[in-house]
Amino acid sequence: MSLFKVVSSKLAAEIDQELMGPQVGFTLQQLMELAGFSVAQAVSREFPLDKASIDKHVFVIAGPGNNGGDGLVCARHLKLFGYNPIVYYPKRSERNEFYKQLVSQLNFFKVPILSQEGDSTDWLEYLKPESTLCIVDAIFGFSFKPPMREPFKGILTQLHELENQVPIVSVDVPSGWDVDEGPITEDAINPAVLVSLTVPKPCSNFLKRNTAHYVGGRFIPREFANKYGFEPFDYELTDQILKL
Repeated sequence: MSLFKVVSSKLAAEIDQELMGPQVGFTLQQLMELAGFSVAQAVSREFPLDKASIDKHVFVIAGPGNNGGDGLVCARHLKLFGYNPIVYYPKRSERNEFYKQLVSQLNFFKVPILSQEGDSTDWLEYLKPESTLCIVDAIFGFSFKPPMREPFKGILTQLHELENQVPIVSVDVPSGWDVDEGPITEDAINPAVLVSLTVPKPCSNFLKRNTAHYVGGRFIPREFANKYGFEPFDYELTDQILKL
């Protein structure tokens, strides 16, 4: 068991609801921007650019919901950090105009975006170990409920087969895991890096021992954290992430 406080999926939803409620007043866009920036910073911390990696790309897989939005923001910041992100966005969200804006921003920065429909390119062509620095798993977050549907079931099967060749960075929750109970299938992915947002979820107790675990999303005061039963994390200086 970990020594830090975790919060259940139910409590995590309550935290988000209050943060975006009328009394606090955060918008989804603000929280997503901070979350995506935190993930990008964790990638840069674990996979710093050097002569060996400058030509490699970071492959970001974005799901249809908020976790996917975090991934789109992450890709933009990685581009600004000097990385070469490629985004695979197989099922684009039509629920919110903001997701379309995130795609427009990636187009503005000339970040390649692959899609499931109308794209003849096989996304696996971009996951050659010799040319891929890491994979950012931004498919499902703490609101995921089984069963797993296509195309994501097939995508996660492929990621499981590749995880020992290309490191995976999962956003908040490893995709396909139960938020409270951890991996639910034998072929569940095992990330090399997990970036928990705001506070770790119970599934982080099931990470392999050598997994790098960060917390990010530095946007709550001590009183708010204590209200939900945990202490705020001791971020250093202006860092948006902390390695646990």
